[in-house]
Amino acid sequence: MRRSFLALGFLLAACASPSETVTSSTLVAADAATSLAVGEQITAQEVSQAGGEGQDPLISLTLRHSDGRTLTFQEANHSPNDVMAQAAGGPLAQLMGLQQGDEITTLYYATNGASGAPFVCGPQGPAAIGKYEGSDGIIQIVGMREAIQFDTRQDGQVEPAPYSPDHVCARLRFRRG
Repeated sequence: MRRSFLALGFLLAACASPSETVTSSTLVAADAATSLAVGEQITAQEVSQAGGEGQDPLISLTLRHSDGRTLTFQEANHSPNDVMAQAAGGPLAQLMGLQQGDEITTLYYATNGASGAPFVCGPQGPAAIGKYEGSDGIIQIVGMREAIQFDTRQDGQVEPAPYSPDHVCARLRFRRG
């Protein structure tokens, strides 16, 4: 009888815990500048946890250097400003230098999940990164010293604040390996 309750408890716990999807890939430097900045390859691991009812999923991205250092980010998919920043042709696409106007980018904010010294953007690491995978298979990652800021105009409309090229601390290009 006790075993039945224990087994039932494990089954209920498994059903109640959010589902999690883990995707891992090797990113190989696609140009000399990326190779100089981070080496020939890094590993990207994306973990997606289903959100509760009516909530966005929690998506984490960990970039792991070949020497073991890691940088961890959380996808910015929760606020209206985050959604606006990632819109096709939006502020993040412009910051990344994407010119078509239909590119959809993904914004991630740094978390405290780093191990070892950051391997991009100096000793402080990036505050945020933008990621874009083109139809040609090239994955672009742009490190930013600070998050994209938004201002509310007098008419109540929200717009991105002007940004400086100095906000970008890394421009990396990869292929899946």
